[in-house]
Amino acid sequence: MTTTNLPALLGAPYAAPPYFVGDDATCLFRDREVVISSWTMAPMAWPRCQVLGQQGGHGLLVDDELVRAIRTESAQAIMAWWGVSSGVVWRWRKAFGVGGRDTTPGSVLAITAAAKLGAEAMKGREYTEAERRERSERAVRLGLGRNLATGYHGRRWTAEELALLDDPALTNAEVARRTGRSWNAVRLQRLRRGEP
Repeated sequence: MTTTNLPALLGAPYAAPPYFVGDDATCLFRDREVVISSWTMAPMAWPRCQVLGQQGGHGLLVDDELVRAIRTESAQAIMAWWGVSSGVVWRWRKAFGVGGRDTTPGSVLAITAAAKLGAEAMKGREYTEAERRERSERAVRLGLGRNLATGYHGRRWTAEELALLDDPALTNAEVARRTGRSWNAVRLQRLRRGEP
């Protein structure tokens, strides 16, 4: 795989630490002194290390620069550029306080791009009347309606927001500005509450 086929790195360039095989270093992931054992052949060449006085257990040296990548890039980009598995990325993210899969800027971009591709694919797909009927019959046969959540799915009005609605001196536009809701949402909520 050439580097042109790899996911883009948002925080590039990343500078590999200037160590030679046999040098001592500190690994932030292992929180210990380590010795540099080799270098990877991944697109982003990086030193591998081993805890001093321990047999086996080689892995990438996690320094400040790699932590920056862990907190910035998507998991796919880290796996492709540094040549590690998804399990390694998961353990790194957990160790450095990176939450779910959509908490880094790179992950957000990757998920958004994939969603747009999926949406475009669905928009371009025209279902025939027979296909729609077959899908509808299958949904009834499998009882898929039980998975639908009924009722309102939006953000609930808080007590503070409802108190703003009760203030006749505040216009719909002012309440909308203060609550972050649309003018029409404010108007409809006031109508439901019997207010003019």
